[in-house]
Amino acid sequence: MPKKILAVDDDVAIVRMIEFKLKAAGLEVICAFNGQEALDKIAGDKPDLLITDINMPQMTGIELVRQLKKSVQTRDIPVIILTARGEDEQREEAMQIGANVFVNKPFSPGKLLEIVQGMMGE
Repeated sequence: MPKKILAVDDDVAIVRMIEFKLKAAGLEVICAFNGQEALDKIAGDKPDLLITDINMPQMTGIELVRQLKKSVQTRDIPVIILTARGEDEQREEAMQIGANVFVNKPFSPGKLLEIVQGMMGE
């Protein structure tokens, strides 16, 4: 059974690029475009890994991770944060609440795939 990755970003092009690269590697990808949509999808279909942007409308990636880590059912989901340069305070906060890895934007899809595969043990 393929590993399930939830990709969350308000930039549709970034989500589609992540989806294309990870699906080509045999992973299942679920897409969301804001934090609240991501929480709704997690409630229905728990992913093996979350990739999320920090700055999004409706709910930031920080708040999404905070909500994820509050729940016994989802606190063990590993998190990759996509971050633009200059978001150091948010990066620190995300580390404190349980993010595992940070990837600076712009990023190489191949490098992101390597990180995902490493975190998934593949």
